[in-house]
Amino acid sequence: MTLYVDAGWVLNVQIDVSPENTPIRDWGALHCMVERHRYERLAGEPYYEEVAARAATFLHTAVRLRPFTDYNASIGMACAWEYMEQCDMSIAPSYGDIAKLVSDIRSDEADLHEAARLFRDWVI
Repeated sequence: MTLYVDAGWVLNVQIDVSPENTPIRDWGALHCMVERHRYERLAGEPYYEEVAARAATFLHTAVRLRPFTDYNASIGMACAWEYMEQCDMSIAPSYGDIAKLVSDIRSDEADLHEAARLFRDWVI
């Protein structure tokens, strides 16, 4: 299943998880966060072919580019989680797994491929 979402979708998720409706810091970074999950190769073939990889783009991009003034990791993870849910792939990470992944992305210990692998591992 290929699900594509837009900036309005991300902003709706942001409203749900951001206690103060966090302002957008960088509209270009928000655009990247939205467009990265739907990047396509030639002839409309998705670059990120699996749901976990497309979901991971939300977290990875939010943490690295920080489109919001605050709560980027929370918003990025909420988008990834919601994306997985809407694609009928619920996840159940263990306690602390999300914090470790965010920390590893920030320190360059985890890249997009590692985030996608963990999302696959967390599918229930």
